[in-house]
Amino acid sequence: MTSYDSNDLPEDWSEVFIADLVVSLNAGVSVNGEGRSLGLGEKGVLKVSAVSYGSFDATAAKVVIKQSEIVRLREAVEEGRIIVSRSNSPEFVGASARVNCPAENLFLPDKLWQMRIEDERDESWLSHVLHLGSIRKNLSSLGTGTSDSMKNISKGDLLTLRLPFPPDDERWRIGDILDFVHDSCELLQDRLSLARTRRKALMQQLLTGKRRFPGFTKPWKKVAIGDVLKEVKRPVVWNDEETYKLLSVRRRSGGLFLREELQGRKILTKKMATTKTGDFLISKMQVVHGATAMTTPEFDGMHISGSYVVLRSSDESKLDIRYFDWAAKTKWMYHQAYVSSYGVHIEKMTFNLKDYLKREVELPPTIDEQIKIIETLDLCDQEITLLEQQLKAYQRQKRGLMQQLLTGKRRVKVPAVEERS
Repeated sequence: MTSYDSNDLPEDWSEVFIADLVVSLNAGVSVNGEGRSLGLGEKGVLKVSAVSYGSFDATAAKVVIKQSEIVRLREAVEEGRIIVSRSNSPEFVGASARVNCPAENLFLPDKLWQMRIEDERDESWLSHVLHLGSIRKNLSSLGTGTSDSMKNISKGDLLTLRLPFPPDDERWRIGDILDFVHDSCELLQDRLSLARTRRKALMQQLLTGKRRFPGFTKPWKKVAIGDVLKEVKRPVVWNDEETYKLLSVRRRSGGLFLREELQGRKILTKKMATTKTGDFLISKMQVVHGATAMTTPEFDGMHISGSYVVLRSSDESKLDIRYFDWAAKTKWMYHQAYVSSYGVHIEKMTFNLKDYLKREVELPPTIDEQIKIIETLDLCDQEITLLEQQLKAYQRQKRGLMQQLLTGKRRVKVPAVEERS
């Protein structure tokens, strides 16, 4: 079975079955365990979620407590090996990752395989070629089963998968290059995770008054939301010939996005409003999932449906709307939106604005302190945005290099024998 055009391979490349490289392909056993972190000396069994495409998570494991279960454990996880998901959802069946960290006292469940390669120098290259788009797609297609939520790959099918096979030195050099790019992506991902954790911690401290900036000593005050915010309405004067830019708010404080642009005649619901910079938007149907956002200049003048509430600061000398936008991202404000919504099911709850405006929020007493908090959290956001952009660029570079290097479209220079010696 192949998932690429073998006729396009360089003349000095060949093809191999996975079976030609693998000396063993073993799964573990399913045992009972506790869903918590391993303590010193404890044994654990990996969860299926420990393996995704290219990433191995040693913390995704259950602690095995009972001795009767411990004695059943087999197939210990070994650093450097490739783990393959043989039974998973259609999205992740066939996913694989190389164990890139110490994995002491960890064992495989029955749904994961561990590959042992005849030549360990091939492990790095093989771990990358298994993530090549065409190979990955073919691996996923090997999954069979009657359930739409769970697919299985047989050992025979996996071992008969064919791969493009460069000469030895080039193969190992490709592995080194892709390892370097992969490690760079991992480092950026770690920095991004730390930045998000830092922002979360600062939000918890700054937006509750637990941490104050020097010079700000006045006590915070509790006010009703309706004392600092007011509803505004800007109904659209309808025109079938006009093009309307329709906005939506993402869940979990994910911000605004332009959903689509449509001519008036193509829009069935004519009840719409215009939003302006500094508006605080609430999705009446999705607010229980954190669907609130402030309109920023890039979305000024665009349009929202009648399922949104628009609030603005009643007095900008008392409340900077940007501060309220940050406060709305906290668990406390999520809860205020939830208890101000009614319905028998969370997906069908409807927001009650009058109730929400009666809810209390604790605010810094001065605009200067609010602005200081805003600036600090905005800097966190800017750092996160920059890291996200860098990570996407590295990931694009990695995908491009994989496609070129692993199929021979771009060749790697290998030092001559005399140079290597």
